[in-house]
Amino acid sequence: MWRWRYNSLTVRLTTALVVIIGLLIAGAVSVQRALQERGADELARQNGLSLSDTVYGALQNSMLMNDGFGVDNTIRSIAARSSDVLIRIFDKQGKVAYSSVPDEVGRTFDTGARFCRRCHEKAPPIDRLDATRRTQFINLAGVRTLGIIRPIENERACSTASCHAHEPDRHLLGLLAVEVSMASSDREQQHTGRLMTAVGVGAIVVISVVVLLLMRNELHRPIHALVNTLDALGRQDYSARFVGTERTELAFVGAAINRMAQELDRANAELLRWAQTLERRVDEKTAELKIAQERVLRVERMASLGKLAAVVAHEINNPLASVLTYSRLLVRRAESPTKGLVVGDDTREILDAIASESARCGAIVSNLLLFTRSGGGAQPTSLNDVTKRVLFLLKHKMDLAKVEAVTDLKADLPTLECDPGQIEQALLALCVNAIEAMPTGGTLTIRSTVVQPAAIEIVIRDTGVGIPAEVLAHVFEPFFSTKSEGGFTGLGLGLAVVDGIVNKYHGRIAVTSDPGQGTSFTLTFPLPAAATQEGTG
Repeated sequence: MWRWRYNSLTVRLTTALVVIIGLLIAGAVSVQRALQERGADELARQNGLSLSDTVYGALQNSMLMNDGFGVDNTIRSIAARSSDVLIRIFDKQGKVAYSSVPDEVGRTFDTGARFCRRCHEKAPPIDRLDATRRTQFINLAGVRTLGIIRPIENERACSTASCHAHEPDRHLLGLLAVEVSMASSDREQQHTGRLMTAVGVGAIVVISVVVLLLMRNELHRPIHALVNTLDALGRQDYSARFVGTERTELAFVGAAINRMAQELDRANAELLRWAQTLERRVDEKTAELKIAQERVLRVERMASLGKLAAVVAHEINNPLASVLTYSRLLVRRAESPTKGLVVGDDTREILDAIASESARCGAIVSNLLLFTRSGGGAQPTSLNDVTKRVLFLLKHKMDLAKVEAVTDLKADLPTLECDPGQIEQALLALCVNAIEAMPTGGTLTIRSTVVQPAAIEIVIRDTGVGIPAEVLAHVFEPFFSTKSEGGFTGLGLGLAVVDGIVNKYHGRIAVTSDPGQGTSFTLTFPLPAAATQEGTG
């Protein structure tokens, strides 16, 4: 089953989108909070300036009347109504003349402090400070506080008052300082910030869920369907189709896959039809080839039989001549009126010779009949017996060619399940070729043994002229022949037939040759696992 994977396209796209959107929302929340804080601070500054003007207006009449009690009472009254507000009036020397905190009256503050330094800078004078520079946020005992300063100028009404006149050239009389605690405002801002953060997180969660659902419906499911369709096609289920209703890019891909699947289905049906046709034709050709192979075997057998006929004629002619001679001798003796057949003479030896020569003719004819007999199917066969029978049939030919046969046959060679006639035909063809390869005589060596893994090996080696390297690669090809006897060129089927017989029994045939030194054919036949070891004598 196709599941979500951490590295799948859907997961990667969803994660990327969620991260990007989360970063954008986080950035927006941060910017919004910063703007809100900046706006709140600016509003606090404006409200602080308005408050300082209001306090100044409330104190102005009392200050004009030089009513210190009224000034002090007004300051304390204002501070009592708002615990977050601290009011001070400084004289020109920086001493606290009035304060909402009674203990501060008469106290002189350090004019080098950061908040006080603005009023005591050489330029510009305090009465020329703009509204922004007359306000400042400071940290008092861990609480953010807005400080507002307002100069108390020598107004014309004050300098001409009868109560306490000031010199007209004296411009600055003192300083009104108002401190407003921002604790409650900061708490509201923090609460608002937490709400904005919660809203941002909630938005991220909601957007993530929406993106996930969209990806699932618009990407994951179509891709899942595409993968399932391709998997089915990979399993050669050409009836699989992608089902998509919406006209999206993936639906177009699915439509292309469906067209490909349809073409594959059509091509597969065509291939199946051609495969069935080809199988039928292969069966027909195989049957024809089998018939042709059987014909080739018969042709080669008849060719070998033709060669053997001359050998057998010479082989049988000698014992028959002896039988005829001894028979006439006995007839003459029987017809002689003076001798007749006399017991004790050489008549017994003559009769034994006749019987021996007749048995020899019978053995020759029997072996020839075994060779010419049609195959009777596979049966346990002793390859040593087949080898001996072949050498018996070729004895006269070897005598004429002055070829000496040397055998090294393993005594306990296992039997092989085969058609003895076909194996005999193969060995006979190899031996005839070996004899013909030694026109001036030589040695024909036949060796049988068991090799590992369990297999029987027959080696036929001659000491003849050998086979050139350029010819050696073609010796098993049909109709390839280098023989020319009496103007008649061989058909070139002998070794091809031998190769076919050996392959029929899952064997192998190998040839090695050294021109001028001889040729060696090695036939290897595998044994079944339950082959029994039998002595073949």
